[in-house]
Amino acid sequence: MQAKAKSRSLDIRIQPGISQSCQKCKWGIEDPTDPARGQCIGSRTKIGSIWKRMIHDYYNSTCEKFEEGEVSFRDHV
Repeated sequence: MQAKAKSRSLDIRIQPGISQSCQKCKWGIEDPTDPARGQCIGSRTKIGSIWKRMIHDYYNSTCEKFEEGEVSFRDHV
């Protein structure tokens, strides 16, 4: 039960006008076909794979994993 609650805290949530939006997060990537949407490309999991989540409102969404900065090429490889 507690593990489920912890995973829910990392869910992407919509908060209009938030200063820490997915657009400013280093894990967020704008969708080239629809700029209002995006993707969240995160760090590696325990087994070495990279997780990815779809963002339906790129400019008004955030999660507990928000982190400012830039991702190096090696973070995505």
